[in-house]
Amino acid sequence: MQKQAEELDLRVFKSIHVKAPIERAFAVFVEQMEAWWPATHHIGKTPFEAIFIEPRVGGRWYERNVEGVQCDWGKVLKWDPPNAVCLSWHVGPGHDSPDWTFDPDMEKASEVEIRFCAEGSDRTRVELEHRKIERHGEGAEQLRALFDGPGAWSGILDCFAKRIESL
Repeated sequence: MQKQAEELDLRVFKSIHVKAPIERAFAVFVEQMEAWWPATHHIGKTPFEAIFIEPRVGGRWYERNVEGVQCDWGKVLKWDPPNAVCLSWHVGPGHDSPDWTFDPDMEKASEVEIRFCAEGSDRTRVELEHRKIERHGEGAEQLRALFDGPGAWSGILDCFAKRIESL
């Protein structure tokens, strides 16, 4: 019974402080993702050229490669500038291959919520919560461990911080 309860709440929480006002932190996160997101973290056959988050609930979150091919990552579940954005995460390892793929089934999608908290006029705390990972099904615990590793959300937030502080 204990194991079943744990499986119902698989999540990862990360946070970072950036030297930027909350409005700029939010804008750089959602409007300039391709400028800071690690180029190695893509699901298309070739690296992405751009990453888009359509600024509305129900909007798409997707990448476009240099050939113009689009690969969906998820949908916008919450849009509250400059305080928060929540995105569905439909990406995971393929069942027949190690490559990451998109699964359109909302029942199998986890959620990534990013909250922006002003800590003065030029400092923002960025909190990232990746939750409902158990929805990905078999292998969800390994997936949670992967998301919690240094090359995943921690590394991605570090890339974001470096980008915003270079502006």
